[in-house]
Amino acid sequence: MAAEIREPESELSTRELVQHAITEAKLLARAEIEHARLELKAELREARTAAIAFGVGAVLALCGLAVLFVALALVLPMSDAAGALLVGIVLLIVAGIAALVGARRVPKKPMERTRERLLSDVKLTRERFA
Repeated sequence: MAAEIREPESELSTRELVQHAITEAKLLARAEIEHARLELKAELREARTAAIAFGVGAVLALCGLAVLFVALALVLPMSDAAGALLVGIVLLIVAGIAALVGARRVPKKPMERTRERLLSDVKLTRERFA
């Protein structure tokens, strides 16, 4: 979608200048929407991975707690509780690691590139038409 470029601009009528500005604004808006869509798609993919890691961490934490409660129940009458206690501790450690991985994968500044481009476009527009 290349716009026709004519030199010099002073020879263009006001109507042509307005049409040119509108065309450029439409092209810019389309490009920004496409960039935002692609960035959002990538961030949603990252968020999905983070959610899966959080989910795994939560499930393992619940399993670990269940095993620890079973171990606590077995501690009193039996000595086999040590094995159940060890399994519960290992599950909780794995759950903690999964939760940390999930927390680190959450986007810190969503749509950062799109925001930077939009701010840059606004700044350029203000400079050009001020």
